[in-house]
Amino acid sequence: MLKTTLSTVLAFFVAGPVLAETQHSPHSVGLVLGSGGAEYKNSDEDGNGVDHLYLYYHYSLNEQFGLEAGLLGGTEGSDWDCHDDDRDHLVCRNNRKPIFGLDAEDLEYRSLVAAATAQFPLSQRNSLYGKLGAQYYDYEISRGSINLADDSGLGLYLEAGWQYRWDSGWGMNVGLKHLPMGDLKVNSGNVGVSYRF
Repeated sequence: MLKTTLSTVLAFFVAGPVLAETQHSPHSVGLVLGSGGAEYKNSDEDGNGVDHLYLYYHYSLNEQFGLEAGLLGGTEGSDWDCHDDDRDHLVCRNNRKPIFGLDAEDLEYRSLVAAATAQFPLSQRNSLYGKLGAQYYDYEISRGSINLADDSGLGLYLEAGWQYRWDSGWGMNVGLKHLPMGDLKVNSGNVGVSYRF
């Protein structure tokens, strides 16, 4: 009788955490929209806004830590000026300014990201999160067909913010991202959605 009771208790303590982990799938995917500013060689010229998309896959090692792989692509942000004309039509014009003091018109950047993640619960569904990793980046700064600057290499990937997850598996997050890419540095605010499957 004692052996059976001890076996049952031992099985509960061994299988309990395993069953708790299987209630939530470790797999999730997400899409993040970011907007912010870029700086090239410490430039302080106007017109250095950027927008990017980040698509990622996340694997939770446990309730607090995980691993993430993703693709990020971005470009310079445009400043649109819209007003009504005399015939009540909305007319919009792109007020593009030269970027980085280089008389450049276009910036494109891409990154392949691998990061470790951590989350710090505030309540059952709310948590703060952080991501630290590496990115393989590639960027080009150009004017028309003239390439003014380009670079590729390895850089740091940093992100931190707040996230909320519903029981359905859907989640949302708001955060800040820092992407140093050699002479180009991007800082952005981000809003994203994710789905755990």
